[in-house]
Amino acid sequence: MKHKNFTYPFILLFLVTAMQLQGQKMRNHGDFEVHTNGQVGFFGPIINDGFFFCNSGLVGLYGESSYHISGNVVPKLYDLEIANASSILLNVPVTISNNVNFILGDLETTKTDSINYLEFSQLSFSTGSSDFSKMNGFVKANVQEHFMFPTGDNIFLRPISVESTLLNVKHMACYLFEDSTKNYPFYSNEEIAQINTNEFWILKGAHQVSITIDWNERSSIERITDDINDIEIVGYHISTSQWKSLGGRGNTGDLNSGFLSSEPFIPNDYAAITFGIFNQNENEQPEIPLNSYHYMLSPNGDGINDKFIIEELADYENNVLHIYDRNGLLVFEAQNYTDEFDGNTGKTISALDRDAGLAQGIYYYIAAVNGGEFSIQGYLYIDR
Repeated sequence: MKHKNFTYPFILLFLVTAMQLQGQKMRNHGDFEVHTNGQVGFFGPIINDGFFFCNSGLVGLYGESSYHISGNVVPKLYDLEIANASSILLNVPVTISNNVNFILGDLETTKTDSINYLEFSQLSFSTGSSDFSKMNGFVKANVQEHFMFPTGDNIFLRPISVESTLLNVKHMACYLFEDSTKNYPFYSNEEIAQINTNEFWILKGAHQVSITIDWNERSSIERITDDINDIEIVGYHISTSQWKSLGGRGNTGDLNSGFLSSEPFIPNDYAAITFGIFNQNENEQPEIPLNSYHYMLSPNGDGINDKFIIEELADYENNVLHIYDRNGLLVFEAQNYTDEFDGNTGKTISALDRDAGLAQGIYYYIAAVNGGEFSIQGYLYIDR
């Protein structure tokens, strides 16, 4: 996998008779396939009005300036790589069957409707998403128990992690740095005292899930509380036109950054999701540990959470683990990982002091299992 420091791969571009180069636009109105080990790189607009399919190869979206992917037919790709200093606009859905490698620049869709999106099919996943490269728009995913949507806006990666007890269920997500109460007014009620008006997520799906979302400095959590244990996830309930509690468990972090999970709910019942503060008149909510995909590491030598341990990895023959900071910088990697990570980078990075260890805050991890057969990914909070 390539990351920040990258070189463009060898570009193999096979032009069938039905594919035309018009100016700097690539227009396909025939049959175009990328075969095993094939690599195709695009540096300008793509108009797809024909069969565009990848059964194993890589399609790269490169360049320095913004362009669009459009047409009447959905491109169905295997591996997709984004390395463009500007955003690439999707005016048609794009489907991925294996991996999206975010390197530099955003994929973008309109957020006024969900007609266009980046779709992850069964067992596909993303790597490298960061503040510098993500999906600024709608993501659709075929969730296999767990999926982290690489959503955000033009500034920050703001993912939403979905856990389902069912296999192979479709959900769609988007993040907006906007005041949700402009469309979904809030009035203090028996459940909720306040909500965050800086940002919200849209999540669509007909099957019950629980979610995990995180806050950062721009969330301004300190405006609504000085105690992260008061935070819960809230949603605007469509049928009652009221904001309701979706629960809060595993609250982890501080006022600048942290994350928590919801209780199970059906996304299609809610128009918007954000952070809220439960009404102090209610009984104290019990502390519930994190679910199996999200972890806290407190490497202070007390024998509790000193090492990052993913118990599920012991059930599989091999794995490759990568840990990234919020900016997408790879800070740790290991093959056949067990429990080596203790908060130190293990890598020579000029901006980091290896002896001091990684800074307190949120990190993202992804473990590719059995040669990329599937992945386990989630949040990791280092507490110092």
